[in-house]
Amino acid sequence: MAVTINATAGDASANSYITLAEADAFVEAMVESTDAAKWTTGNADSRNRALTAATQRLDRERFLGARATDTQALQWPRTGVRKPDTYVNTYATGFPFRISDDYYTDTEVPDQVKRAQIELAVYLKNNVDGISLGGLEDFKNVKIGSLDVTPDKTGAVGADRIPPMVERYLTGLRISGPGNIAIKRS
Repeated sequence: MAVTINATAGDASANSYITLAEADAFVEAMVESTDAAKWTTGNADSRNRALTAATQRLDRERFLGARATDTQALQWPRTGVRKPDTYVNTYATGFPFRISDDYYTDTEVPDQVKRAQIELAVYLKNNVDGISLGGLEDFKNVKIGSLDVTPDKTGAVGADRIPPMVERYLTGLRISGPGNIAIKRS
């Protein structure tokens, strides 16, 4: 059965943050790479499947704020999330101030989330085995002569990790993760 994309923000049956046409346009504008070239191979259904799989994976992240409605299918749109980098420094007063629209609206999906979805969808479509990075992400050190393996206890479980480029897009939108600091009170 073919997958149909529903990218209506806040909809109860939404399964993607972007349409296939938006994804195709973004990938077409990417710097030419083998990943971008492979995106258009196959049929639209395979790209739709990659988009929905990427959405499902992104929705497992712990984002700031709260869902805008109780009935929406996806994590975004959210309420109470400040847009990253919205402070403006004024030379007159010397103090930063917030511009009036520095929070995402209850109907807005950040561009960062859409770009993360596209990057992850391209990655998933081109790596049919799913998310399998280099395989050594869970180790700080791997030495072959005299076999010296040092596990990296600070990272996430490798099987559920997303590519670093996708991580970068989500900076400032998640509760924790690279680029974000989780604060725990004692």
